[in-house]
Amino acid sequence: AITYRACPNHAWKAVNPNQAQYSTMQTINVPAYPTLVRSGVSYAQTADLKAQGGNVGVLFNGAAIFSPFGGPKYGTVTGYANAAVNGEGSTFDSCNCHSSQGSDSYHCHAPPVCLLKQLNETKATHSKQVGWASDGFPMYGPYGAGGVAMKTCSSTQTFGTDVCTNADGGHYGALSGTDAYTFRYYIKGPTCATSLNSLQPITSAFTFAAEYHPHTPTGYYGCCPTGVTCSLRTLPACATAGTVNGYVTGMTPTPMYTGADALTTMCDSSFATGQGGAGETTGSGCSAASVGFTLNTCDASTTAAASP
Repeated sequence: AITYRACPNHAWKAVNPNQAQYSTMQTINVPAYPTLVRSGVSYAQTADLKAQGGNVGVLFNGAAIFSPFGGPKYGTVTGYANAAVNGEGSTFDSCNCHSSQGSDSYHCHAPPVCLLKQLNETKATHSKQVGWASDGFPMYGPYGAGGVAMKTCSSTQTFGTDVCTNADGGHYGALSGTDAYTFRYYIKGPTCATSLNSLQPITSAFTFAAEYHPHTPTGYYGCCPTGVTCSLRTLPACATAGTVNGYVTGMTPTPMYTGADALTTMCDSSFATGQGGAGETTGSGCSAASVGFTLNTCDASTTAAASP
């Protein structure tokens, strides 16, 4: 079980104008030992997220991950043109996220740049893990092995071999030194020229770039093992045949950012003067879109997001 606050640990702005709210701690159940479904030499999609709204994963900063589906207004995602980052990108705050109507709904459809900054993300290396997908596999920021900006594999690349994702934003194969899984997801998108420690401002002219579509997963590849409770309502039960372990031999699930190691409130995540401050400036990781908006905070408690 993953316990989280559903309200970010950093300053946020109600640009859309829905408010990030906190009512109570949330819990999402995912497989601690994820399972994949075989399809020839690769794996089969088990849950189509192109028309799936709501939470499909959780970030270590207490926010949720949503798929590219932006709701009935845009319809089932068929490409970048009707994805949430294209239709709603102007309502994302400087951390690349926003809220839906109602409580406990602060979420991201694109790389969570404020969390990546807090995790000391740098461009030259593989991205840090930023959270968990609802099928139990890890989710990473926009960089793959060697610091390559992740995109969908082209016709000249080989999925599972080259540093690129499948059409749904997933990547399979063991990555020694990165994790102990054989599958993972990437939250993709354009980044700064040198490092996410110098965040790319989000302005009215900002584009999330079609070549990074899908920015968050449009499908999951795990299934729900027998005897395990899975929160994602579209995740199917694993069959008795045709499945394989989604982790390397000897893997032990390890809690991350929980208890004494929980991420603290990030008061200067992407705003020069921190939470509640005035006089936001552009540059140095501050968004031009922040000028004129009042920064909001949840309470000052730390955010706990445990490993499955």
